[in-house]
Amino acid sequence: MHRNFFLVLVFMLTAVSCSPATRQTPTHHLSIDEHLQLALVLPSPRWQLSEEPPDFLAQKMTDHLRQEVSAFAPDIEVKQLLSLAQKRLAVNEGYVFNKHSGALLMIDFSLRREGKGGPALSELQASASGALLALENEEGVADLESHIGSLAINGGSRAGKMEANYSLDGKPQLFMGSLALGHRIDSTCTIMIHSVTRRIKSK
Repeated sequence: MHRNFFLVLVFMLTAVSCSPATRQTPTHHLSIDEHLQLALVLPSPRWQLSEEPPDFLAQKMTDHLRQEVSAFAPDIEVKQLLSLAQKRLAVNEGYVFNKHSGALLMIDFSLRREGKGGPALSELQASASGALLALENEEGVADLESHIGSLAINGGSRAGKMEANYSLDGKPQLFMGSLALGHRIDSTCTIMIHSVTRRIKSK
């Protein structure tokens, strides 16, 4: 029996420098289910892996939701907003983050139905375009420059990537995301995400 998985990786970073990295032994593992395991190489002890969203992300989501609902629920309480934020963030299987810089990687897997073929690379790239459009329409985002292309991820049969430089409330930001399709049989497997070390370098 084959299992089809979508892997969605979203990097939200302040502007940082990047450098090439060689293959390394995984420093952290995240179990997605009994058949799938994600292995990551994190650049330094400042980076953490957690199944729960970091506090700064929950706060950011709460602030965003306050703007969303202010028109029809101006008196909503902070506790209610935080509960809504946690529900939205609960769809992700894991988070890699650096609380010192505010850099963040969100990890989301989706299981496709049996017998249904995976999307073509062009469809993955179209999804990436949609994500960038949503980013461009976010309040406070300006001067967005973006690029969409293909990407090689170990354990993924097809992958598309997106990258955007922009300013948020006047501060430079870097957004990187990946959409990948992986075919897996009923056995434990590991996907190495080398882009964590190749694309992210803590200050």
